[in-house]
Amino acid sequence: AKSEPRMRTMQAIAKALEVKLQELFLPVRELRTVRFRSTKRMQNRENILAVVARWIDDFNYLENTLNKQMSFSLKPVREQCSRDRLVEAAGLCRKKLGLKTTEPVYDICGLLEHAGVKVFQISLASDGFFGMSVREEDGGPVVVVNVWERISVERRIFSAAHELGHLMLHPDAYDVTHTEESDEEEREADRFAGHFLMPNEGFRKEWNEAAGLHFVDRVLKVKRIFRVSYKTVLSRLVEG
Repeated sequence: AKSEPRMRTMQAIAKALEVKLQELFLPVRELRTVRFRSTKRMQNRENILAVVARWIDDFNYLENTLNKQMSFSLKPVREQCSRDRLVEAAGLCRKKLGLKTTEPVYDICGLLEHAGVKVFQISLASDGFFGMSVREEDGGPVVVVNVWERISVERRIFSAAHELGHLMLHPDAYDVTHTEESDEEEREADRFAGHFLMPNEGFRKEWNEAAGLHFVDRVLKVKRIFRVSYKTVLSRLVEG
């Protein structure tokens, strides 16, 4: 609303973006039930929300057109997921998704999509933003993961599980107007993610089988099996 471009300019912009001219004038739906926090101030936050909103609408339109709507299969167990019993909550989700107690998560995106969670991968040059999520009220549930090349694959996997933790544990924390991180909620989602990706029984089994290795090699072997960071393995050891 600062200037009125000429039609020739608008046509050039549409051509450069490879979109129809009318798309430049379409209003962007505002997401409300969003958990979008960052450890650093983000000037492009509104742009990201707009991109996510458009993607959700396109995804849901395609699902409806093909009559392929999927329900959120984890919704029935959300009421049983307590912030005071994070390990049990992660186990409940794994069980509902058909994972064995010793089984690594080989394809978290496929697993979440099969459960009715839409997964959107976005590449954003930021080491302060790893992911966000959107509740069902805004067309979700949606998990958004930053796949910027400088973010490791293990971090991306963990971010997806972390956002699932928020969806299951903190349904009341989804308010787009809140931008500050909650340290307590972040710790809870981290612990949920750690146990979702690396359940205790599976961790103990692999840790004990690697008993003959040097400690560092032992940590790295378990890390590779469950595709988590070495910090996640060390955290589990500290838990005991």
